[in-house]
Amino acid sequence: MNEITLMSFGYLFGAPEGADTVIGTRGLPNPYYDESLKHKTGLDQAVRDYVFSTPEAERYFETVLSMLRQRIAFYQSYDSPLKTELLTAVGCTGGKHRSVSMTLRLAKALEEEGISVRVLHRDLDKTLEHSAGALVFTREAGEPRWVIIQSKLNCHGFPKGHMEPGETEEQTALREVLEEVGLRVRLLPGFREAEVYRLPQKQNTWKQVVYYLGEFENQTPRPELRELQDACLLPYAEALALLDRESSRRILSAAHSFLGADARVGPCKSKSR
Repeated sequence: MNEITLMSFGYLFGAPEGADTVIGTRGLPNPYYDESLKHKTGLDQAVRDYVFSTPEAERYFETVLSMLRQRIAFYQSYDSPLKTELLTAVGCTGGKHRSVSMTLRLAKALEEEGISVRVLHRDLDKTLEHSAGALVFTREAGEPRWVIIQSKLNCHGFPKGHMEPGETEEQTALREVLEEVGLRVRLLPGFREAEVYRLPQKQNTWKQVVYYLGEFENQTPRPELRELQDACLLPYAEALALLDRESSRRILSAAHSFLGADARVGPCKSKSR
């Protein structure tokens, strides 16, 4: 009998390619918000007990297990020279708690039924650093003008920085905007976007930056020259063209649309002002 594979993963790092079935677990109880479990993983029994601590979680497990039994039976019922290993991916937000817990429990149940299972945890060893910032704008003649910063490494983006112990995301965003560009802003409710990207200078480390939307009036951006080369105030199309990462352009487009402006512009072809 062909072996099947169960793989846990985190949606923050992208859905896996080539999976025959993808199972989501983001509706299950999340140990991340329990301080005693936050820094553990689904490899710990206490985390697995927490994830399956509700009747709804137990019913969901039984539903998924039943579905997998049917999927495996179908997989085993045909033969083909092109037949490959059956891959089922189980996802949660970061790939450390709920997806790992579900993967291990499913594997145990299937192995008890005589099914050969290979278990992989794609994102269990990834380190995720948390930062927060803001897309900062003011209005000129009724149109938004966006603050774009230029780092010492010549990268263009938005004011952001590491979260300090005890800070909320919003507090970090306000502090970083003030420190980096000297602006006191008002955060607009209802907007929260995030980008996740790899840090090439750190092995197996990724950064998640949560952005809010901040408005200011009657102030001038002043870059903190110990950290930045420049901070400029630009209309939407110019700001979009200057950004380096596609994820940053996506977030600026979302913010522009959030303000009710027309975000439909042509593709970026230049990063020069």
